[in-house]
Amino acid sequence: MRTVKVYTKEGCQFSGAVLQLFDARDIPYENVVLEPDSAEHHELGERTGSMKLPQAFIGAIPLGSNQEIMVADSTGMLAELLED
Repeated sequence: MRTVKVYTKEGCQFSGAVLQLFDARDIPYENVVLEPDSAEHHELGERTGSMKLPQAFIGAIPLGSNQEIMVADSTGMLAELLED
């Protein structure tokens, strides 16, 4: 299974929903909690083209924010991307 890294913010319902999805699917992940408007948040925004949180990556592949992650899960794309 490929490595999953999730950038979240504390107290965010969308971040919580993504983490719950990964937990429910037994997908191991690294959670990186960011402070909004921090240097790290802006760096992530430059990388992804979006300041939305959460943002998830499978290896170097950006999955997107909450909505894109949920769509990837419901279409089976998430499972496919996780395969080695």
